[in-house]
Amino acid sequence: MEFFVPGLLFFILTLIFTFYIAPKATPMIAAILSLVFLTYGVYDHYRMFASEYRSSTWQEPLLLMYSPAVMITVLILYVLYGMSALFTKGQVPVPAMPEMPSTPNMQNALNNVTESLSNAANSIANTANNMMNNVLNTGNNGANGRRNDNKNASNMSRSFVESV
Repeated sequence: MEFFVPGLLFFILTLIFTFYIAPKATPMIAAILSLVFLTYGVYDHYRMFASEYRSSTWQEPLLLMYSPAVMITVLILYVLYGMSALFTKGQVPVPAMPEMPSTPNMQNALNNVTESLSNAANSIANTANNMMNNVLNTGNNGANGRRNDNKNASNMSRSFVESV
């Protein structure tokens, strides 16, 4: 029970910070806070597991000892570069796209594709119209067969396709 309550309180505090304070922070403050928390996390991790770092491997002790400092230095340089990009509006030069030569073959291919798409759209529209006319004729024939007093009345209401 003693581990549950502090963890729960820390979780609630983190949620409050995440939903109410973090969205109002500027990117600069968020970058600085992330560096502070990262530095503390690396320090606490190294302090907690120092004996494992010393006894885990016998080779490359300098790498194990200086790797957190190298990581933090690289991250600080990266964040500083990102902050400088904020102030310089982060403009990246974009090379111009090469112009495509307009050859007759390309124009013919484009015209063929356009014509094929137009024919397909017209075919679909004609098929839909024919289908709707057949459905309406069937409905009219059924309605006229049932009601002799009103021969032009239809039992079907206008559909979405007809109204468009």
